[in-house]
Amino acid sequence: MRALVNGAVDDTRIRILLDTGANVSVISASFAKKLRVREVFDHGRSLEVRGINPGIMETQRRALVKVTLGWKHAYEFEVWIMDHSAGVDVVLGMDFMVPAGIRLDLFHGTARLPDEDMVPLLKSKESEESVSYGNQVVGGPTELLAIPGREWREFRLPRRQPSRTTHEMWIRRSTRLVPTVAKSQRGRPIWYG
Repeated sequence: MRALVNGAVDDTRIRILLDTGANVSVISASFAKKLRVREVFDHGRSLEVRGINPGIMETQRRALVKVTLGWKHAYEFEVWIMDHSAGVDVVLGMDFMVPAGIRLDLFHGTARLPDEDMVPLLKSKESEESVSYGNQVVGGPTELLAIPGREWREFRLPRRQPSRTTHEMWIRRSTRLVPTVAKSQRGRPIWYG
């Protein structure tokens, strides 16, 4: 899961990518040079990274930076220095998010910090430019909906819990897709097929 937030690194405001798929936190070499970060020498470690760029990247450079999220939370943390193609200069991975107690709340569009402080998530340039696509029905389908093969539909779901009279249906992928719900005389679902 990835989320873009406003923050600061060494008191310089910047967009920061919070990435639960990243094991380590990185800062781009050009941004580290611009900030004149304090490099950590003689740490005796190196890092090989796959997935952030095509191929394998290796670095032995680390820096101690001050990361500020929200108004009250500042962290001093060591990040790896390397050029990457993540689209932002700073990526904070799980090595930062777990000890810092940061949780991503995509339902409310926030990153939750300790003490339940919230930092709003930002839309990326790609998602701002993309137009709405697919058929969107607020609350899910309200009528019989036939979805032709190799097509899809997108539903926006309400935030509150559905009533108990709402039926749940589990659909599995098979050669034939024919979901069936059998009901008892009282109208409760008793069998799904």
